[in-house]
Amino acid sequence: MHFSDKTLVRKLAIVLVLKLTVLMALWWFFVRENRVAVDENSAATQLLTFTPDTTPRTQP
Repeated sequence: MHFSDKTLVRKLAIVLVLKLTVLMALWWFFVRENRVAVDENSAATQLLTFTPDTTPRTQP
C-alpha cells in the first residue's frame, strides 16, 4: 500500500466517523424522545384485512 493510499483511507475514515457523529447527534436531539403509540388490535386488523388495489392500471 502506497503512502497516498494510506492517506486516502485515513481521510475516508475521518469523514465516516464525522458523519456518524453528526447522525447520532441529530438522532439524540430530535428523535430520541419521540414515541409512537401502537394499538395492538388496530395494527392486527390493518395487517390482516384485505384491501383490493383500486388504482387504475395502464397497459404498455
